Amino acid sequence: MPEPAQTTAKADEPELDCGTVLFWNGRFGWACVDGGDRDVYLGAPELARAGIARLEIGLRLCFEIRKSTHGQKPWAAKIRLEATA
Repeated sequence: MPEPAQTTAKADEPELDCGTVLFWNGRFGWACVDGGDRDVYLGAPELARAGIARLEIGLRLCFEIRKSTHGQKPWAAKIRLEATA
């Protein structure tokens, strides 16, 4: 019997970027995106939706990058902790 195909992401979900937490004050913070010179905004509401209670500097996250609507830096959505090997 053939083995089922393994997929890493669902077809309707965009690929997530990963990065490292640079700053967190309990309400908002910033993460540096891997392979780039850009940072993304981390907001407490998005972290609460992800079930993440607190962050620490240096913690690895994966997220979807969303464009800002007011000319500010991009922000992180669909945040999750990066799986460790």
